[in-house]
Amino acid sequence: MNGFIAEIYSQPDVILETLQAVQTQLHDLKPLLTQIAEGRFHKIVFTGMGSSCSAVYPSQLRLLMHDMDVRVVEASELLHYQSRLVTSSTLLVAISQSGRSAELMPLLDLAQDRHATVLGITNTPDSILDQRSDFTLLMKAGAEATVSTKTYTCTVALLHLLTSAIIGTSLAADVDAITPVAEGIRQRLGGWQQQMASLADQWGSSGFIEYLARGHSMASANTAALISKESIKMPTESMNAGQFRHGPLELVDEQFTGMLFMGGNSTEQVNLRLAKDILDHGGQLTVISQKAIPLTVALWVEIPTCSPELLPLAEIVPVQLFCAELSVRRGYEAGAFRYISKVTVQE
Repeated sequence: MNGFIAEIYSQPDVILETLQAVQTQLHDLKPLLTQIAEGRFHKIVFTGMGSSCSAVYPSQLRLLMHDMDVRVVEASELLHYQSRLVTSSTLLVAISQSGRSAELMPLLDLAQDRHATVLGITNTPDSILDQRSDFTLLMKAGAEATVSTKTYTCTVALLHLLTSAIIGTSLAADVDAITPVAEGIRQRLGGWQQQMASLADQWGSSGFIEYLARGHSMASANTAALISKESIKMPTESMNAGQFRHGPLELVDEQFTGMLFMGGNSTEQVNLRLAKDILDHGGQLTVISQKAIPLTVALWVEIPTCSPELLPLAEIVPVQLFCAELSVRRGYEAGAFRYISKVTVQE
């Protein structure tokens, strides 16, 4: 089995391992959680690059519902243009799977100079981020050699538990909610791979893919566009489905290929209307959702039933498999980089 495929297939196991490990670590994080609850921090700033940053969005939405001042800023932008957000009353949550990406050292220096508190989230013990953070949470994704798969889904799972700890909801309930999602992924992997192989055959000559979503599922759209660029070496775009109506709908014709993450029930009807319009204009559309839709699409991909904030755990896995299948058809090694390394150590 190709290494990229093997890492995709390992996700149910490492998600469950991460759940168990993070529960234990959160008990050691009680001093920080107490400071948050007591209002020690005026704002929480999440930062990272690539999929590490995209993974935050579901947690940001949950924290905003509890009237918390939460920002999500790419690490490079935070360092060079929004550094004023980092103050002594800031909790800086820095996410890096490797714990040593290019922007980390100067950001950690900035946080130290400004007396900000840093919570590091990484997959790599004893990394720069682990060593220099005031507090650390470690996921249990294991070594990852290719385009991000299991480190992304483990980050989503970890952040879900962290968010619950911050707002004071049950971690045991989280485990009970995430476990069937992980098992549902496991049960569907073979079927998804067959579906994605068929789709890769259909879309082998495509020159562009649009990924559309709203709400929590924007994490999936953004990550899907990134890993497609990395794996398939093809131009892609992620966009809020509402924003797509405001001009970009003009892209749609018989050559258009896109994926729509249906997301939660609150925007299901508006997403359905957009899907119908794309199809009516001749576009080819794949829909990833928990239930079938009343439209004839290129492909419907069923994912496990779960709450909206957990959808990104499952939604991205079929796309990972699609990237593996289409990259091979385009003459590339699945999940391999051409010009960069796994860890970006230069800005």
